Amino acid sequence: MFNDDMLERNQGAVRLHDVDVTALRQLIDYTYTGEITITEDNVQVLLPASSLLQIHSVREACCKFLLRQLHPSNCLGIRSFADAHSCKELHTRSHKYALQNFQQVVGTEEFLLLPFDEVRDLISNNQLNICSEEKVFLAVLNWVKHDLAERQCHIAELMSHVRLPLVGRDFLMTCVETETLIREDGQCKELLLEAMKYHLLPEQRSLMSSQRTQERRPEGMKSYVFAVGGGSLFAIHNECEVYNPRTNAWTPIAPMLWRRSRSGVTALHKQLYVVGGYDGVSDLSTAEFYNPLINKWTNITPMGTKRSCLGICAYDGLLYVCGGYDGASCLSSMERYDPLTAI
Repeated sequence: MFNDDMLERNQGAVRLHDVDVTALRQLIDYTYTGEITITEDNVQVLLPASSLLQIHSVREACCKFLLRQLHPSNCLGIRSFADAHSCKELHTRSHKYALQNFQQVVGTEEFLLLPFDEVRDLISNNQLNICSEEKVFLAVLNWVKHDLAERQCHIAELMSHVRLPLVGRDFLMTCVETETLIREDGQCKELLLEAMKYHLLPEQRSLMSSQRTQERRPEGMKSYVFAVGGGSLFAIHNECEVYNPRTNAWTPIAPMLWRRSRSGVTALHKQLYVVGGYDGVSDLSTAEFYNPLINKWTNITPMGTKRSCLGICAYDGLLYVCGGYDGASCLSSMERYDPLTAI
């Protein structure tokens, strides 16, 4: 018996299936000239054709071309295309791109047309790059409502991957608790109750620890050193700089809203908090935080006591300050701040 290859060898004409005519012509020309032009219009037919004909140099060039075209509006489509044609590196890198640019990706039609399992895999990924968990909640709602009749059955499982305990209290009450899809689903109501307990019982947060209470850690997150405020012989400063160990360079960032020296500084939820200090005239009770994604400082609730030279730390999602000097005496008292409830 002859196999298919032997049969084709003895045929005068061989019919090629699933090969674009224009792509085939370009590939034949390439075998003679060693040159081929890859464009947005032909890459989607050249890649499968070159794969089928095992012209690896063209296949690799197509993958590199698509990598250069990655954008929030097309990365999911390129990822799917790469998966269909077994382009492992292209699939991996387009998937990472989607995770890194999730906030822009969720606003595209490609995201709304994703099948359930791909949406679940995206929002459950610990490397999802977002400024707040509220973005994930809204992305799930938008996806479900895009085809409510078919997708409402997935709401509970998708919401189980949204880290509701980490959203702000106001958002939890005004957007999550009032959403009909949440109120009408028993499992979603349990998730909402879990989040509310996390907010209402901050002392017990360590006992409620789960995947939903852990901050996401996007790939590529690196450590930086911040220098904020301080004093010189003639003035107290609000200027700030950031040091990147990988480039060995200091870069100015937005100045603080208050001039401070001898303040308390710590990081929490990928933001930098500066509390208390001395402005050259008196000790301060004010506090503010810096969001590196938008290069902006924002005031938060002041402490109940003015403090400079204070101790500060972040633990279980809370800020703690203790001791310090109020301008008249040394302090032994302690205060706590919850960024989620802003109290």
